[in-house]
Parts: sequence; C-alpha cells; structure tokens
Amino acid sequence: MPGNIPYDGHLMIIGAMKCGTSSLYDYLSGHPQICPSLTKEPEYFSSLQRHGMSVGDYGQLWNFDAGVHRYAMEASTGYTKFPRESGVPQRIHGYGIRPKFLYIVRNPLDRIVSHYNYMLRDTAFNDRIVDDHLINTSNYYLQLAQFRRLFPERDFLVLDFDELKASPDQVVARVCRFLGIDDRYRPLSFEVANQTRVQSTLERWVKRSPLGRVTQGMPAAVRRSGQRMLASVSPRRPRRLAPSEQAYIMAQLAPDMQRFYQAYGFDIRRWGFQLPDKPTSGPGSPALERYRAEPGAH
Repeated sequence: MPGNIPYDGHLMIIGAMKCGTSSLYDYLSGHPQICPSLTKEPEYFSSLQRHGMSVGDYGQLWNFDAGVHRYAMEASTGYTKFPRESGVPQRIHGYGIRPKFLYIVRNPLDRIVSHYNYMLRDTAFNDRIVDDHLINTSNYYLQLAQFRRLFPERDFLVLDFDELKASPDQVVARVCRFLGIDDRYRPLSFEVANQTRVQSTLERWVKRSPLGRVTQGMPAAVRRSGQRMLASVSPRRPRRLAPSEQAYIMAQLAPDMQRFYQAYGFDIRRWGFQLPDKPTSGPGSPALERYRAEPGAH
C-alpha cells in the first residue's frame, strides 16, 4: 500500500540508457526483499519522458509490504539525460526520500550507437547520431555529478555493463551486498531484456507515413507479420559510426571520461581514452582501490 515505504527504502536504477538496466531490473525483481514498481520506468521525477506511468503519488507505484520488503525499486533511465532532462535530482531530494542509486556504464560509443538505433522506432525522434543529447547521455561523470551534489557517495554503486553480461550472478550478489540484503539470492534465469531491435529503412518509412498511423490500430500479431514481411524485402542494417563521427564523439567525450576515471576509477583506456596527464585520483587512489576491491571488478 502507498505511504509505508521508509524514506531510505527506495532503490533507483538511474541509467545509463542501453546499458543493461532492463536486465538488471528483471534480475533483482525476484529478490524477496525488493518490491519492483508496477512498471520498470515510471519516470515519475522526469518532465519530458513520454513513456512514463502517471500516478497521483509516487508510493502508488508499488505494492510494498513493510513486513517483507526492504526496498521499493524502479529503473527510469530518463533520470540521467541531463541537460535535456533537468531538475531530476532536485525533485527526488525535494520529495523527501534518500534512495540507493545504481548506475551502469558501458563503452560510451557502443551506448550511443545502441541508443540511436533503438530510438529510430520513435516517429518523433530526429536526433543525429552525433547530436549533443546522445553524447551527453554517455557523459557518465556529468550525469552522476547532478546527483552527487545532493546525495552522498555511499548511496551510489556504479556497475560495468561488460561484467553484467559476463557474470550477472556476481553483479547481482554485489548489488545485494551494497544494499545490505541477502546476497545468496539468484534469479531463476539470466535472460537479456530489451535488446535493441533494428528497424529496416522501409519499416521506418512506413511507420512515419499515414499508413503507419493506420497500422497502430491493428492487432499485435498482424503488426508483427507486417514487420517480418517488410524486413524480408528491406534488410535491417544497424546504423554504425563512420570514422569521422567516431573521432568527433571521442573528442567530445574525452574530458568527461577523464573526470569519470578520476572520480570512480574505471579504466577508460579499454574504451580508447587516455588517462589524464596529472590525475587528481588514479592508481593507488581511494576511488580506484575501492573499485578494485569489489569482487569481479575489472
């Protein structure tokens, strides 16, 4: 019932988009001490995300039982899309809750490509693959900094997408230890959720045409059949980065990646970035030592 969730009983998977948030949400949803929200991405504290769930009060998103559950969990990736989506940490803080935050990162260029190909299904999406919004969503330090101004470091756990793919059981155990709940829990399976399905050029053209509006009223099975037919005559080719686009994005991301390394100890060299010449935090630093000390960290 709404209203019985303690102020420190919220767990938010805040991003980054296309970094495995749906999979991690699914893995944790079965933990007996975690109550998942009625929808994975309610976007209650966002202002521009059109896919959220509208409720009168935040607590109405859960069937929370204080005698059973320790955390009420949601996973709105719109919370880390600053500056297009701004003011989210302030609204969370102003609501009077003090959540635990999970944030997953991956190779930032791969994230941008996946984000772009995923959004092509949205007829209102007109961003270029090198537009600021997609790049900013991969500015991991920038996104976390918005929250760290209001919430303490101890309430954040930054996770690695590659580790989530390779060793999801270890990541789940690590999250449970961070939350102080039973870390012996494992989900029944580790299926990957919400993988990006690339639409063909013809599919996108039909969807954005008047015919596309007509098909929205058709049964789902009929729409899927039509999608398969269109894909058979127009191959699905994911958009990839040209060398010039990759170089431009790398240059735009480099300062943020270096700050991300300094603050959180992630070795950005495996993503193709150079370490800062004079790091304020680096090998031997508390930030990096904390990261290395975690089981499975790499």
